[in-house]
Amino acid sequence: MAPTTMTYTSIPIPTGDVIHRSIHNLTSAISRHRPWSELVTSGAFCLPERLSALPLRLRTNFRYFSVNYAIVVGTCAAFSLITVSPVALVVVGTIIALWLLFHFFREDPLILWSFQVGNRTVLLFLFLVSVWAIWFTSSAASLAIGVGVGLLLCITHSVIRNSDGLFLEEDDAVTGGLIGFNLR
Repeated sequence: MAPTTMTYTSIPIPTGDVIHRSIHNLTSAISRHRPWSELVTSGAFCLPERLSALPLRLRTNFRYFSVNYAIVVGTCAAFSLITVSPVALVVVGTIIALWLLFHFFREDPLILWSFQVGNRTVLLFLFLVSVWAIWFTSSAASLAIGVGVGLLLCITHSVIRNSDGLFLEEDDAVTGGLIGFNLR
């Protein structure tokens, strides 16, 4: 008896539904941000006692405040783009929205005019549109400065924010490498 192989095909989902589900995934990810008061609690700041504790502190804080840090970096980038022109902010903001909807938060295959668009094609399109947008608005340097300042703020906060009182969800801790499995 010869072994049988089964092939699975994806169910075509209209583009509007893909976008709607992507927006839902994006809003649910943003809703996981921590309260801003917890981010700036005054009694929680101190330098680590040992340099060896720094990587764990960085990982814990980045895992715990990841959505807040993304908002801080995005805000710094937006302020830097306003200095170039409001058009640059709108164009780059639109490109970022496209990346979020069609790459990072999309679960289903993209169907356009009854054809399924592959992930590589989506990535190539998003990359080319991003390069065009940054070239068109002449905002590469300003965007790099804004993102750099945002990252510097987040890294500084992550280093001096004491992470001892932060409690991660179990799944976040496992995927972040903070909890390991000891298989003996």
